[in-house]
Amino acid sequence: MFSAIKGWVNKLEQTGNPNVPLFGKWGLLQIILGLGALTVAALKLAYGLGPITNLSDNWPWGLWVAFDVGAYIASAAGGFTMAAIVYIFGYEKFRPLVRPAILIGALCYTIGAIGIMIDLARSIRIVHPIWMWNHESIMFEVGWCVMMYLTVLYLEFSNNIFERIGWKKLGNLQHAFIIPLVIFGIMLSFLHQSSLGALFLINPAQQPLWHGPLMGHLFLVSAMALGLSVLTYFSVILSRSWKMTLRMDILSKLGLIIAWIMLVYLAARGVDYAITGNLATGLNGDWYTVLWVAEVGIGMLLPMILLFIKKIRSSRSGLLWSTGLMIMGVVLNRINTLVISQAPNREGSYFPHILEFVFTFGLIAGAMYVFRLCAKYLPLYTDHMKGLTPEQVKKAPAVIPAD
Repeated sequence: MFSAIKGWVNKLEQTGNPNVPLFGKWGLLQIILGLGALTVAALKLAYGLGPITNLSDNWPWGLWVAFDVGAYIASAAGGFTMAAIVYIFGYEKFRPLVRPAILIGALCYTIGAIGIMIDLARSIRIVHPIWMWNHESIMFEVGWCVMMYLTVLYLEFSNNIFERIGWKKLGNLQHAFIIPLVIFGIMLSFLHQSSLGALFLINPAQQPLWHGPLMGHLFLVSAMALGLSVLTYFSVILSRSWKMTLRMDILSKLGLIIAWIMLVYLAARGVDYAITGNLATGLNGDWYTVLWVAEVGIGMLLPMILLFIKKIRSSRSGLLWSTGLMIMGVVLNRINTLVISQAPNREGSYFPHILEFVFTFGLIAGAMYVFRLCAKYLPLYTDHMKGLTPEQVKKAPAVIPAD
């Protein structure tokens, strides 16, 4: 029996991209964590939120909603941003990053939807907005946009599957509709990314450092910076893990785009503070101040400055650290906005249950393993050498330096 299983595993490993291992140490860890998330989901459906979380009527939103509604959805913004850069603005140099960006977007929206379903007290009711329309609810608009954009993302990604199994007619049909799909996806993303921020306008009693009239715009712009940072960060990581050529000539330019997006975000946030005076009101030298400095100073301003320096964004380590800090900063912003800044309205305290951490990191690990499977068996990186001459492709070094 064991020999049969070993033979099946070896056969599975040998098909597809040989540089992408399915059952290495990281692959096995992702599988284990993913199974952990499934176990927590099953426990929640069986016993409810009470026994497996520290959520309560006083703290109805916690770690899960911070990642489901905040981090995962924002991380997916690289999909529509890269699609706009290539298909709408015509910057073909970035085409090698489109397929991975769209897949990351689809996976982030998928685990976001799964997380939201488990986070609901009655999970089965997640489908109610399909036929129970509440036109006055921002979350109704967000829910519909997420459902439609998730569909659009999978339609955009479907050509990878058609190409893999040789369905040329369906592939050609998908290609014929790619521009309308991209435009529709951009519209949906603009609507719900901004609506998620605008949702908090109804709660002026939250900590003032994370409240202001431009919250909708800030959520949209910061999501674009986060999505591109996630794409860049994992491109650097995977190039080493899976022995792929690192396209620093593309990624360094993308790093500059991220820096400009973050500059727009910080300028808009400064205008927001100038309008409300919330910066002076909110900075009291307490833990909120510490979190704000970590978020804005270390997680946004510092990596933005680093990415504006050509020498730093043109190096593997410089790009890795800069985008890593950017990811930390924007994710912390979502945690602060959705959960921590709500503390003035809450009674008592909240710290996530261990199973909340298991589910959160298990979802992320599961999504990473699905990405691994797609990289193994689908033509995810067939455009990786796009823009290079045949001679450059033949002699491509491990790292193609920045221009």
